[in-house]
Amino acid sequence: MIMWLNRYIFGYLFVELTGFSPERFFNICSVHEIELWKIVNTGSSYRFFMSVKGFRKIKPLVRKSKVRLRILKKFGLPFFLYRNRKRKAYGAGFAGFFILLYCLSLFIWDIEFEGNRMYTYDTLLKYFESEEIHYGMRKSNIDCDALEEALRTNFPEITWVSARVSGTRLLVKIKENEVLSEIPAKDETPCNIVAEKDGVITSMIVRSGVPKAAIGDQVVKGQVLVSGVLPIIGDSEEIMNVHYIRSDADITARTEYHFTKQIPLLQKIDVETGKTRRGLYGKVFDYSLLLIQPRAEGTTWKITMEEEQLHLFQNFYLPAYFGTIIGKEYISYERPYKEEEKKQLADEMNERLKKKLLEKGVQILENHVRILDNESLCQAAIDFVAEEPIGRREGLEIQRTEEPKETSQ
Repeated sequence: MIMWLNRYIFGYLFVELTGFSPERFFNICSVHEIELWKIVNTGSSYRFFMSVKGFRKIKPLVRKSKVRLRILKKFGLPFFLYRNRKRKAYGAGFAGFFILLYCLSLFIWDIEFEGNRMYTYDTLLKYFESEEIHYGMRKSNIDCDALEEALRTNFPEITWVSARVSGTRLLVKIKENEVLSEIPAKDETPCNIVAEKDGVITSMIVRSGVPKAAIGDQVVKGQVLVSGVLPIIGDSEEIMNVHYIRSDADITARTEYHFTKQIPLLQKIDVETGKTRRGLYGKVFDYSLLLIQPRAEGTTWKITMEEEQLHLFQNFYLPAYFGTIIGKEYISYERPYKEEEKKQLADEMNERLKKKLLEKGVQILENHVRILDNESLCQAAIDFVAEEPIGRREGLEIQRTEEPKETSQ
């Protein structure tokens, strides 16, 4: 590509060679490093391409090898400009094109983030807009050092930022902290541990607090499992005082989940007819244009579009988008679900519910799926038997007793 561009800018020729000793001519050109390419033997002559610069140096070599050269065709920018030297409007348009490219190169038309995982593209782009950094702004108004400092200040999990302007793009590389930026302060507030849901306790390890339940007990939601009220008992087995502590324990229980999901009686089916419509899509700044065949009245179509931003080089993006549009005609009808399809829908519902439970740290022991079907209603009954932590901290009410003040007369 670079070689072709260089030849086009400086011009090149299509030449025919005739004479007594063409082989000697080719050898002399090789010695003097004169480039020839696409050499073709026509029988009575040789035809090839060569640069204008090489043609100017070749005159003594032609006399020495006793051959004759004839120019068949001229290519390149110099000959193009010479042929169109009288077309002023054409030249003005050609010059205006490069002036327009230069003007567009003064602005930002693409913003790219690299390395962001915790903060999404939309989050960072919205922050940039709040800082008046957006598409179409002048590159000279962007202070990369200030932008890097602002990102590190407003996003604590970002530890390293590199921002630079390349072409018409703003490239931002981010490195996020993979560990906690600060250790949370330890909470010493007195509290109880209560049951978060109904279940049968299967494991209980108490580190601080007074146990109020044991392994194998059936507990209900809200029941106190570990109390944070620690009584101080005297020698006569009377409660002398009460000490409030923060309960700490690991409690797991066997729990049950019961879900009922409704399954539609009728299924909507979309069938493509095979008819397609194709078109083009273009957008420049905020103006867009759709070129597609009109659809027939009473027909339904599914439209898909692929869009791509126009760019000349890797980092020279332009405020222009183009793409293709494909429309496919379809017809719709409804029919009852088959038994296999009902079972498949119930299994999909079951998998979604199971995934949500596993994400919460619930260990599933048993799983049952039933389909309850009648003429007017179809439901999927999904049951889970699981084992999970059920302890939840809950603040307790601290009762304070006022001691009588001693008075002296």
